[in-house]
Amino acid sequence: MSEYKGIKGFQVQTRTEDPAPYAQALADNPYAGSWSSGGDLNTAKRQGAGFGTLTAGVYAGGNKPPPTTTNVEEYNGTAWSEVNDMPTSHFALASSRNSPQTSGIVFGGTDPSNSGVSSESDAYDGTNWTETAEINTGRKQLGGAGSSSTAALAFSGNPGPGVLTELWNGSAWTEVNALNAQKQSPSYFGTSTAAIAAQGNPPATTTVESWNGTSWTEVAEMNTQRSRGAGMGTTTDGLVGGGLTPAPGNTAATEAWNGSAWTEVNDMGSARHELASGGTGSTGWAAGGYTSTVIAMSNYKGIKGFQVQTRETDPSDPIIGDFYYNSSEGKFKNIASGAGSGTWASGGNLNTAGYRIQGGAGIQTAGLMVGRASPNKANVESYDGSSWTEVADVSSAAADAATTGLQTAAMTVGRSPYSNDVENFDGSSWTEGPNLPYSIERASLTGIQTASLLLTGRNPNGINTVSEWDGSSWTSGGNYPQVGYNQASGGTVTAGIGYGGYSPSDASTLTCTYDGSSWTEVAALNTARAENGWGGRTSQNSVYIAGGTSPLSGKTELWNGTSWTEVNDLSTARDAMGSSGTINSGWVAGGSSPALSPTTTNATEEWSASDFLNKTVTSS
Repeated sequence: MSEYKGIKGFQVQTRTEDPAPYAQALADNPYAGSWSSGGDLNTAKRQGAGFGTLTAGVYAGGNKPPPTTTNVEEYNGTAWSEVNDMPTSHFALASSRNSPQTSGIVFGGTDPSNSGVSSESDAYDGTNWTETAEINTGRKQLGGAGSSSTAALAFSGNPGPGVLTELWNGSAWTEVNALNAQKQSPSYFGTSTAAIAAQGNPPATTTVESWNGTSWTEVAEMNTQRSRGAGMGTTTDGLVGGGLTPAPGNTAATEAWNGSAWTEVNDMGSARHELASGGTGSTGWAAGGYTSTVIAMSNYKGIKGFQVQTRETDPSDPIIGDFYYNSSEGKFKNIASGAGSGTWASGGNLNTAGYRIQGGAGIQTAGLMVGRASPNKANVESYDGSSWTEVADVSSAAADAATTGLQTAAMTVGRSPYSNDVENFDGSSWTEGPNLPYSIERASLTGIQTASLLLTGRNPNGINTVSEWDGSSWTSGGNYPQVGYNQASGGTVTAGIGYGGYSPSDASTLTCTYDGSSWTEVAALNTARAENGWGGRTSQNSVYIAGGTSPLSGKTELWNGTSWTEVNDLSTARDAMGSSGTINSGWVAGGSSPALSPTTTNATEEWSASDFLNKTVTSS
């Protein structure tokens, strides 16, 4: 058998071993990429600025080191060629990262002739460089974005405070809204209207902010703490590779961004920082950099779409279902989703048992649970994947409080008895307000600290209100299809999902999705329930629900964007527990169950599922 046209229509691949599941990336971004060596720069350097694509890139300036250079090189996908120099030498500069090779601009950096800081701004037309109006505040180690030599964004930098942002319109730089937190030497990409500023220092961080053309918003954090990495892509499909970590130093770690979350993918071939880069989240390059010595090597040939197998189906089809032949085992195999194979296992116990906990924040290895009842308590605990630690309490007892976000950037809203309290956590302390315009308890909150969606809840008026939070104020999000409370939720302000809950007194199977303006009823849960655990607060298409009541249940169901599938149950049926995580890695903690003694528990269960499974094809 040499072809397999009956199912997929392409030649069967022969492999000597099974593909590693994580080399396949995620199901909705399926085509795996890897770093490979490309043409070396003609001159080894670091701290230069890059823009352009994999087959038409530009590396400008940098430090050799020393001296600082005016040198510019262009890349054709195979080799680098020296072209016309810049007017002025500077390094630790930034660029209009997403601009083409024929229309880019670089700015800022270090200028040895000007007390170490440059305000220089130079535009490139593919042949010649032209000095333009200077940025208003000279600085080095800054970030940049842009789509052309007449549309760019300069942000962060040193000297501090590292939050300044300036917008370029082709004739002048104008100061606009600042970053929320300082970021010297960030990894960056995007345009002047949609950019990402990732990580930075001091100290090296995991925080990320997104620019929408008007203001910066904190979004999901990266997995690896670093600064001075190589960035490329857009606000919905990006990549950061390499960088400098607090320990052990240089890293080769690479993470992909899908607009809501970061995923670790294949490492670079060598650990280094202070690279220049260009390209998209699918095909790009990173060149130069610094280890113990300066090096000049490597470009990136793809993630999610470069050199994948030929197929007659649409390339957006998921890789799940692909078929291949394992020549070492003499078996035909296909790649299947691993989500349904997930299991629950015991985790570390809470320090204080409790129930009536509506949600939680963070992931399996960095979780946060707020308040609990019996009696009502203000205590908050954080989870590191093995044990819980008590951290700063909220301002008052907080049973039935809705919580979302990250362990170091969480938000909790409402509590019992009815309250309009809103509190925000920065990893060490809580800050109150601004409060909701109405009082509520047993609501559901999804999204992140600066952009979240609050679903209904129980309130004195019995309303089915949904509210949106944009980081500064609350606005109406349209009415939920039914009056109810104790729902689960997932996704974002513009792509949300709500499911289960009481409606208004009986447990419900209702599932509804939100597009930023209206709600639509979709496929129902298999089992009606409320007061349950759930995960997937940054995804509309990949969420889970576990446990719950009416009647008490340990059932777990997964949502794939179309339907619900029952998978392995919790080891102990319970309700009213804290919960958070993703479709592949989550936790539930606390809760209540008659099967337990005492009925209120401090037990934690962790959900784990592979992204992909390599399954042998059998006949029957």
